[in-house]
Amino acid sequence: MTELTFNAADHTYHLGQRRLPGVTHALEPYYEGLEFVDWQRLKLLAEFGNHVHQAVHLDNTGELDEESLDPAIAPYLEAWRKFKRESGYVVTKSELRVFHRELLYAGTLDNVGYFHSKGPKPAIVDIKTGETMPRTVGPQTAAYNAALGLRMPRYCCLLGPGTYKLNELKDPRDFDIFKAALTLYRWRTGL
Repeated sequence: MTELTFNAADHTYHLGQRRLPGVTHALEPYYEGLEFVDWQRLKLLAEFGNHVHQAVHLDNTGELDEESLDPAIAPYLEAWRKFKRESGYVVTKSELRVFHRELLYAGTLDNVGYFHSKGPKPAIVDIKTGETMPRTVGPQTAAYNAALGLRMPRYCCLLGPGTYKLNELKDPRDFDIFKAALTLYRWRTGL
């Protein structure tokens, strides 16, 4: 059986020798407002978001060294912990790499778990940092859902310093939007 591999240095996925498009790379052209953003600042914000994701992942898996945590990241981690406490969300998988066998794309979803109050029904919770939820998070999570071969509820947890906002993602067009973006990505890149 061919195994999915991930290269963190250039954020690429491979299935055996074949490179697969990444979910976020396929959706990248559709992030709104980026034409007005200072690219150096955007790179720093993306790095910060990656550090928050890593801290959340290490916290989810019980591997976080609290003493090594950057003080700038701590309020976002506290927001994640607050979300879990208040919502009863239990993480069962963190930073899970998935791929779609037929459409041949891959990605890393932030969290799969369940809301304790709703029973053991699985749900995807994608983490974002910033002031607003990007429109691409719906198609992104729909792509992860399809790669898993499931139809579970999808959410975006927008983390701020010490606070969070949970949004359920219900647009039935989300996976079709992702497939259209994937087609255009393949046309543009040759993958």
